[in-house]
Amino acid sequence: MPKQPAPRRRRPATSPSMEQYIETIAELQASNRVCSVSDIASHANVSRPAASRAVRELSGKGLVEHQSYSYVVLSPDGEALASRLSARHSTLQRFLAAVLRYDEAMADREACRLEHLVDDEFIARLAELTEFVESDAQTAAHWRERIARHLDGK
Repeated sequence: MPKQPAPRRRRPATSPSMEQYIETIAELQASNRVCSVSDIASHANVSRPAASRAVRELSGKGLVEHQSYSYVVLSPDGEALASRLSARHSTLQRFLAAVLRYDEAMADREACRLEHLVDDEFIARLAELTEFVESDAQTAAHWRERIARHLDGK
């Protein structure tokens, strides 16, 4: 009987909430190099028990490394997810600000919400569209003028 190939491991699914914790841990690590569950709770404005539960769940998914009463560190998979989320955020923020004319603060807030809801194909296409619109000054000016007229006409 032929040997069956080993099943491929899929990255465990994460919820928007779990992704927010990953982003929080990445931000804390970038500024402090280490972070504790208390740091995460404070930064995320949640209770310590809520942060502790989230860290346990992320650890179970292989996204963070943590032992009781120790620091929390993103695993290589966690770092990859944090990087992907950051890129998604940047793409969305750039599109919202450059193409749809959101002010920077609103573009940032909306990008935070949307980055957890859309798939990679959508992000890739949005990046292509944004790049196309910004590809030269004349194209960008034309799109912005038409969008402004359309939005102002409503």
